[in-house]
Amino acid sequence: MLARFNPKSSLRAEIGLASGGIVMLLSAALSFYAADTSKRQIEQNEGEAFVRRAQTALDVLDRGMFERVREIRNAANLDEMRDPKVGVDRKRELMERLQKNFDAYAWIGFCDTQGIGLVGTGKYLEGKNLSKRPWCTEGRKGDYIGDVHDALLLAKLLPNPSGETFYLVDVASPVFDHRNNLLGVLCGHIYWSWASEALDSKRTPGREIFLLSDDGKVLSGTENAWGDFAAMAPLTAQDIKAHAGKGYRIEPFRDDKTYLVGYARSAGYRDYPGLGWSAVVREEVTTAFAPARDLQRHILFAGVLLGLFFTWLSWLMSGRISDPIRRISAAADKVAAGDLDTAIPTVNREDEVAHLGRAIHDMVDSLTGEIRQRRVAEAGLRLSAKVFEQNSEAIMVTDRDNRIVMVNRAFSLITGYAEAEVIGINPRLLSSGRQPMQFYRELWQKLNEEDMWRGEIWNKRKNGDVFPEWLTISNVRDDAGELTHHIAVFIDITERKKEEERIRQLANYDSLTRLPNRNLLQDRIEQGIAQALRHRTKLATLFIDLDHFKNINDSLGHDVGDALLRQVALRLQTCIRRTDTLARFGGDEFIALLTDLDSEAEASFVAEKMIAVLGEPFDIGKHALHVTPSIGISLCPDDGDTAMQLMRNADLAMYRAKDGGRNRLAFYEEQMNRKAVERLRLENDLRAAIDQQQLMLYYQPKVACADNRVVGMEALLRWEHPEFGFISPAVFIPVAEQSGLIAEIGDWVLRQTVLQLRIWQSQGYCIVPVAVNLSAVQFRQSDLVERIQKIVHDGGIDNRYLELELTESVLMESGNNSETTVHRLSAAGFSLALDDFGTGYSSLSRLKLLPMNALKIDQSFVRDIATDENDESIVSATAVLAHAMEMTVIAEGVETPQQLAFIRDLNCEQYQGYLFSKPVPAGEVVRFLATEARTGS
Repeated sequence: MLARFNPKSSLRAEIGLASGGIVMLLSAALSFYAADTSKRQIEQNEGEAFVRRAQTALDVLDRGMFERVREIRNAANLDEMRDPKVGVDRKRELMERLQKNFDAYAWIGFCDTQGIGLVGTGKYLEGKNLSKRPWCTEGRKGDYIGDVHDALLLAKLLPNPSGETFYLVDVASPVFDHRNNLLGVLCGHIYWSWASEALDSKRTPGREIFLLSDDGKVLSGTENAWGDFAAMAPLTAQDIKAHAGKGYRIEPFRDDKTYLVGYARSAGYRDYPGLGWSAVVREEVTTAFAPARDLQRHILFAGVLLGLFFTWLSWLMSGRISDPIRRISAAADKVAAGDLDTAIPTVNREDEVAHLGRAIHDMVDSLTGEIRQRRVAEAGLRLSAKVFEQNSEAIMVTDRDNRIVMVNRAFSLITGYAEAEVIGINPRLLSSGRQPMQFYRELWQKLNEEDMWRGEIWNKRKNGDVFPEWLTISNVRDDAGELTHHIAVFIDITERKKEEERIRQLANYDSLTRLPNRNLLQDRIEQGIAQALRHRTKLATLFIDLDHFKNINDSLGHDVGDALLRQVALRLQTCIRRTDTLARFGGDEFIALLTDLDSEAEASFVAEKMIAVLGEPFDIGKHALHVTPSIGISLCPDDGDTAMQLMRNADLAMYRAKDGGRNRLAFYEEQMNRKAVERLRLENDLRAAIDQQQLMLYYQPKVACADNRVVGMEALLRWEHPEFGFISPAVFIPVAEQSGLIAEIGDWVLRQTVLQLRIWQSQGYCIVPVAVNLSAVQFRQSDLVERIQKIVHDGGIDNRYLELELTESVLMESGNNSETTVHRLSAAGFSLALDDFGTGYSSLSRLKLLPMNALKIDQSFVRDIATDENDESIVSATAVLAHAMEMTVIAEGVETPQQLAFIRDLNCEQYQGYLFSKPVPAGEVVRFLATEARTGS
């Protein structure tokens, strides 16, 4: 009896349960959809209602602020306010009358054009300097509405029994006399509690209202004032900023409760633009959506009842179908057991079941013939499978959806994948990523058009190795022309590719040095010329010839010469970038190709580096050999725009280098050659300048802004060349840094400064601290602190009289080591100053951690502070920043009294500049130093 209800053994049960289940699922789905739609509609209605409530709250505040703005504006237009002759008492009486009309006014007052409070209710703030209050400055330009702020000063003056800080909103308007001359600004401070009370009037039980500032701070609500609303509800806060309008959402808050939230943003009222406030109304979703959930449950219950009813009807209808089919099924079981003579029962009606009986009868007749044909086909398939498996070429068969259905043993040997690992997988499993997508699009296009594709492709083995293969893909179609399978046959051509690469190496690379040969060099030069012309940069061709190399070959043999050439190639490669090319042109000649240059100086620098590295001895077996190069340089496009021109001109320049004495470089153009010679001479002269006492120090006073007293000096390096006179530091300092002389010169400056301080002290003068600039090279020295301490100690001067100046770029380029070095210098007692502030790049988060004593504002900002508002703002902000970090502010380049007056107003402590004195020699400095006698008297 129970078998009738088992779908595995009863067609009726299967049909009944299946149809009933489908009906149940459809009923449940429709019920859920209807319930969900109703729920979402209720949620939308509730959300829009919350938005309207938030908008209503904002409208109350905006209209209130509009009334206050209009009150203050009307009061400012009263004749008695505009008449300067009307007394203070009368104006105070008008303000107090306005204050009584709206008791939320905390204070109403009037300041003049200089920002001095003239009159105020309760006589508060009269005579006070209010010039830095925003309403006092902005109110001169027109109506001003200030956002919520605390009132520390008024909290102390106004009646405040609780003693707590209260918050105000400012409303101000300019006051003009009858001739339209500005007399001052009339301002009203409104208690923020007015807005909170207005919001309280719009509250309903269970629903909370928040008022947010433009930057997302909580101005009113159940949370603490001035809290960050984004910390409570980040998604709602993000929507408010993004949409700048109104909307609603569901979001969990910080109290672990989920709320329906409606929000709106203030759009102002009439000519009051609003302060960007936002109102947020929230209610717990369990309360807000209770009606929606009740309706959802009722709809789902009705759907379940409807599904059960249709399931019962399906069971009744399936009985009419299943009984005849059950009888036919019993006869079919006998046929399957081998009794092909079994008669299939017929059904005396013209419906689908009767047609099924006749179809089964016809099927039995054709079944025996098909069995014989299948046995013949199976024998053929076994033979094909043997051929498929033993083939030395890899074979892969995929279905029409490009899923692998069969692979042979060669496939597994080549790719490393077993058959079980790839069956059902897309062949892209083997993709190496070397071919672009366009390659595969063209492959499939040709395969679809011609039913075959043949070519070379790179694939990847299971172990990750990428290998080349020769691949043939063919399409297989059925009798109707429909695609059924793809057959791919491929072989591994790795060895063939290696042989091709070896041939390419022999054709393009020198067998001795492994450098590119003439053939590859020609191609690289042509590519470099095209790039230089396209990007408007320079391309340098360096023709390098080894001086007297023939003597080595003749005396020591070619084996030693070949070993030397290999080492020369290795050293030359260290002088160029990875994007450049070094080729062996032939014999003892090399050509270096330098791309993407900005000037000929870069080519000269590389050539000098090559001369230097080849100047070191070469250890070849038992021999220590010395070799020097002669280098000729030609530039594209200056000296030619073809490979032939550039190599020929570089060759000519190389011979001029040999004529000039060898072991040197020469440019193809005389003008470029002269520049390189001048720089080399400047470097050589600079080396001699230290020994020949051509370097000297000038000193510029640092002056106290308060009393014009000299409180320090800065040591400035000067070079008086015997032939060219004074040479600018901007010219010779870069040469010193590039040549490595800067460290030696820096130590000389430190020693001379300490020595001069000691001389002034011995002459009876009261010495002042002297500042010395440290270069980047000096600052990166690991023993910098010890070196400076030794110099000062040897000079007999206290560390506090030596001030060290560092630029922003020096600190930033030295990385994290700069913090350690600066702290060690400060701990040693040296005063530290940040020089050229604002001209480089710096991280304030790092700068605030450094123990800097002074900050110097660069003269490029000070120069135009009287005429350039940007420079004025930068200098002002820099002074405020430095004072906040407890640093002395020193202004450089002060040349006019107006500049001095400006920096005095900023409370800058010191200045330098031609207004007081230009840099002077040590002999003239004494007129700025006080003597011991004068100090004592």
